[in-house]
Amino acid sequence: MLSQLVYYSITNVIVSDKVITEILESSRKNNAALEITGCLLYHNYIFLQLLEGEKENVNELFETIKKDERHSNVTLIIEENINERMYPNWSMAYHDFRAKKSAKDNFVKSIDFSSNNIPKKTEAIDLFWRMAKQIVV
Repeated sequence: MLSQLVYYSITNVIVSDKVITEILESSRKNNAALEITGCLLYHNYIFLQLLEGEKENVNELFETIKKDERHSNVTLIIEENINERMYPNWSMAYHDFRAKKSAKDNFVKSIDFSSNNIPKKTEAIDLFWRMAKQIVV
């Protein structure tokens, strides 16, 4: 059974490019081994993540994430069963928009477009993109 899970957390460390790179490298490696796909968003000390995969694997990964000392207040937003992945090719997608205001503005526009044009939108996907917009704006 496939599952989508969305959570957010607050960082306990200064998140430099090096920290983001380390998180992404380990996430991509570990997620591939567990056949988990998803998307990670970081902005203003907040992590927001969508995970997709076999329910048992997603829950196992989420338990590991909750123990990671780089963040606190790990809060489950939603977990739901799905029939197919929304993002089957995203081992762990990440978008860096910190450098330029235009990148942030374009990201918000892409959230609006994506939210309105996803043919198989689930409640988890909808919440993820609505929260992403709130965090960035």
